[in-house]
Amino acid sequence: MKRIWMKLFLVMVVSFSVMSAENRPKAMIIFDASGSMWGQIDGVNKIVIARDALKSVVQKWNPKVELGLTVYGHRIKGDCNDIQTILPIAKVNKKQMIDTVFAIQPKGMTPIAKSLRQVANSLRQYEDQTTIILISDGRESCEEDPCVTAKQLKAEGINFVAHVVGFNVDANTDKQLACVAKATGGEYFSAKNAVALNKAIKVIAKKVAKPKPKPKPIVLKNTTLELIARYQMSPTGLNVSGMQWEVTQEGKVLYSGSEESPKIPAKVGKAHIRASYNRTSEVQIVEGDIALKAKRNNSVTIQLKSGKVTIDTAEEQGGPRVKASVHIYPILDGEPNLDDEIVWCVPTKAKSCQRILPIGAFLITSSYNGMKMQKQFVLKNKEKKVLHLYFKQTGKVEITASETEGGKWVEARIGNSINEEGENVSIGTYGTYKKKPTVARLPAGKYTLTDVTYSGYKIDKVPFEVKAGETTKLNIVFGLTGQVAITASETKGGKWVEARIGNSMNEEGEEVSIGTYGTYKKKPTVARMPVGKYTLTDVTYNSFKIKSVPFEIKAGETTKLHIVFEQFKIETKCTDMSTTVNYEVYASSGRMVYDVQKPCSEAVQITLDAGDYSVEASIGNDKKEEKFSIGGGVSKLLLDMTNIKKEPKPKHAFPKR
Repeated sequence: MKRIWMKLFLVMVVSFSVMSAENRPKAMIIFDASGSMWGQIDGVNKIVIARDALKSVVQKWNPKVELGLTVYGHRIKGDCNDIQTILPIAKVNKKQMIDTVFAIQPKGMTPIAKSLRQVANSLRQYEDQTTIILISDGRESCEEDPCVTAKQLKAEGINFVAHVVGFNVDANTDKQLACVAKATGGEYFSAKNAVALNKAIKVIAKKVAKPKPKPKPIVLKNTTLELIARYQMSPTGLNVSGMQWEVTQEGKVLYSGSEESPKIPAKVGKAHIRASYNRTSEVQIVEGDIALKAKRNNSVTIQLKSGKVTIDTAEEQGGPRVKASVHIYPILDGEPNLDDEIVWCVPTKAKSCQRILPIGAFLITSSYNGMKMQKQFVLKNKEKKVLHLYFKQTGKVEITASETEGGKWVEARIGNSINEEGENVSIGTYGTYKKKPTVARLPAGKYTLTDVTYSGYKIDKVPFEVKAGETTKLNIVFGLTGQVAITASETKGGKWVEARIGNSMNEEGEEVSIGTYGTYKKKPTVARMPVGKYTLTDVTYNSFKIKSVPFEIKAGETTKLHIVFEQFKIETKCTDMSTTVNYEVYASSGRMVYDVQKPCSEAVQITLDAGDYSVEASIGNDKKEEKFSIGGGVSKLLLDMTNIKKEPKPKHAFPKR
């Protein structure tokens, strides 16, 4: 890797002020001579009131304060450039100032913003703070915002403050003029009559004569050194990360590390800085001494050699630009360092992406619609390089799904998309829609959608082909479906309850998801399923349990399935009610649906589907069988087993003690 050395220089500029007239307070009056000044207050023209107010103040003006006069709107009607500095800032000549003011004849517009700009520019020559005294009887009339202008002037570093007098203005103008004062650190005075105007100008005159004293200089022994690295081609841009810094002072290492823009405690005086950048093949080293000044923070900016790269992407040379993802990595000792991404960007159809990079060798990788490409390039100092990245041609696929050929579109789920090489290729979605096709742009070639599912249907593989510049329409046909609306209650016609559903099985004994595991109190549980016969298993509610609930789905119809958890009670009468009875309950098909052992004194409570059943009760070897039906209004069965004797209890082998 090459090493590039640069020396670090700090130029210290010291300004000396001579205690002379240059240090005297200075002020410039901006006087409104727009046509509206002929308006009257209490029967007196506003221009007359303003002249008298200025005369009163000028007569008592502090001779140590230099004063100037700028007027707008006094020469030409309708001209926003009618601004004239009649008397430049100088030691005040009271008679000349008063005569000049009394000679003003209002005529024109109110260009406040331009007047501020013109006067402020003339004040740049002064190091100490100067004052603008703006007197206006109306708001800006030249399509500019004086408040914005005032903020811009302060941001440019012009050292001035503006005190503003709004002379008999409306509320909106008050806000506009007050903003000018606030933006510059001055005060605003709203004068509605001659008395208020005189008072405002006198207060301002005192402020100009007694400016705020300069703060005493802070004498510091310790300071902070802030280290900043930027690219030469972007000196005001973002800070560069990855710099290796070392700062020494008086033989001691104050800092050694790679933080971005570290702030390091140091002493006022000389310090040595060494900065190295080794993230690329062109190692850059900057080293030199700096004199740290007695202020709270000293800042040093290192500028690295750099170039600019412009990247655009397209499917083929001469084709339209496309949106792609671009990543840039440095190449070190001939190998790309994929663990250190220098920059990332996204060129689009509308514009290229531009990035400033340090000099050196790089690898650029890019991806677009499942395609990837890479390219190496070298960037020299101040070089502007344009890179065109090309991919394969693509086409589109529009994917829809329906139950029948040409039927309404349905929402299906897509597991994945695989190309001919068996690689996963993103199509940007995992399903189809009811109202619009799922559109994906892919490189030309053959593909397979896998695990495509819809309402219990599943298609393992759906092949399709994408052709360059064409749109392939792919419709996936599943089969007919219907709906089941499931509810549950404790009794027939009773309020709906929340029951749990273990599973749903089709005729082949396969599990079929119904998208839920229970019923609701306020609405049916609705599931769309392929046409066929099904069974809900292990349906439970509180202590009730129904092992199986059969139902059928018909094409285009909704099957209403209501599960009733009403209990059927079997009571038994025995000679000895403490005798244990074994109960077995069978469906009409002969399948056992329930079995339990209970003392004769305890009734058997069982929840069953409507239908015919039989119960076999046995005590020892003696049995009794009865048939019963569910759903016919009968909810109880009485078994009489009094003719069955209780088995004798076994005698003890040893007598009780």
